[in-house]
Amino acid sequence: MMHIRRHILLSLTCLGLFLSTASCRPVHHARETLATADSLLQTGCAYDDSLALATTVETLRPLRLLMHNDYARACFFYGRYLRLSDRYSLAMQYLLEAHHTRTNEHVILGRTYSNMAYICRLEGNYPLAHDIYALSAEQFLLAADSLRYRNALVNTAYALAEQGDTAAVHVLLQQAAQASCTSTVSPMILETYAEAYMRAGNYPQAVLYIGQMDPTAAATPSVRMIKAQCFSLMQQYDSATYYAREVLRLTGHPFLRANALYILTQQDPEARLEEVRLAAAERATILTYMADKQGDLAHAVELLQQDLNAPRWAWSNALLPAAIVLLLLALLISIRLRRKHRHALEQIASERKKADAIVMEREAQHAELQQQLTARRQQILHEVNGNIAALQHASNWQQSLGWNNYEQLCINVNKQFFFLADKLKATEVLNEKEIRLCILVFLDGFDSRQMADILCYAESGIRNYKSHTANKLGTDSRHLRQYLFCLVLGETSAQTTDNNTKPIVRNQ
Repeated sequence: MMHIRRHILLSLTCLGLFLSTASCRPVHHARETLATADSLLQTGCAYDDSLALATTVETLRPLRLLMHNDYARACFFYGRYLRLSDRYSLAMQYLLEAHHTRTNEHVILGRTYSNMAYICRLEGNYPLAHDIYALSAEQFLLAADSLRYRNALVNTAYALAEQGDTAAVHVLLQQAAQASCTSTVSPMILETYAEAYMRAGNYPQAVLYIGQMDPTAAATPSVRMIKAQCFSLMQQYDSATYYAREVLRLTGHPFLRANALYILTQQDPEARLEEVRLAAAERATILTYMADKQGDLAHAVELLQQDLNAPRWAWSNALLPAAIVLLLLALLISIRLRRKHRHALEQIASERKKADAIVMEREAQHAELQQQLTARRQQILHEVNGNIAALQHASNWQQSLGWNNYEQLCINVNKQFFFLADKLKATEVLNEKEIRLCILVFLDGFDSRQMADILCYAESGIRNYKSHTANKLGTDSRHLRQYLFCLVLGETSAQTTDNNTKPIVRNQ
């Protein structure tokens, strides 16, 4: 329980630090800036406070792992502002940074890819623009934003139109028409069709698609530029000049103005010399400006290509917060397991001490029991030797040759000798005479002649008879008396004797 309380306390502390960080004043200002930029984006406007956007990015950069969605939005808005300010390479850096946060806000990612693709389109790299526009369409599809998804498909088709691939443009625009919220054909779709057929060299068909647009959409500078180019290439100079002048009147876009001025300087024979000279000078200025920006555009596209060609390790940034959380969990689990392991080792050591104490206690009890048994054996041995000595000192104990006399004599001295007889009978291997022979050997007071007389056996064969009896008991004649002593003492094996024929008993 103590460990669990510590883990809960640690988690609450981390949560408190996070909340305190998220609620500090700079982060609060950064979120206010992002909210204002979001509201302006909904109306089609751009947040033009570059200092506030840069401050927002730098404020959220240290917290990008915890606040990755806010950081991605900040990078997108700042990159979009830089792109609108014609600072393309710097804009691409921040757009790529928004891309690498791997935010789960698909609309932000879709807008980020759209701005990247637009830079590629300005630079003239239409295949790369097509690929990035396709990524934008995927993100808007995941966000279930049908309007932006349709616009992304149209932009993808526009990149194909710049390459003159009318078949692929037709397929994409059909998908865009199916994704449209209205039954009417979008002016963007018609403009893209017109651009594709113009690039493919089918100028009448391009003009035909523009003719299907409503007057408001057809009056935009980009549509009028398409018409001016188509009429110029069809050698209808009056119409080409008219639309080129309309483009100059309606827009200040350098690319559109440069193309319109080119048409005027090349295809308006009725223009005054001074007007042509001014148009040529303005076009030269625009082309110079475009050339200056072309290097920046090329560098921006190069940054994008390097990022796309780099090893695909950036996806791990999205998993970095999860990896940190897993690492912390693994650390907590490791600490917990180590404590459990240490507790288990302490328990094992405690159980081992208890077991050692029990073993020592039993060994002490065993040693005490052995001492008691040894003392008891010594006591019995002393008693046996004393009884034998008492019997040997009895008067006339070797004079009578009858067994009954010796039996009575032994009974009078001590009944312990006939306890030996009971032990021998229990072996069930000896007969009566062999049992009596063993008692006479145990008494150790008779020679072979006397034993033969008492047992009614020939004196010459008493040794063989004694050896035969010892063999039945599992010993030999030399150790027979020692075996009998062990039998009386309750031992199982015979020991050696000293010179006085008294048995030496050893602990078993």
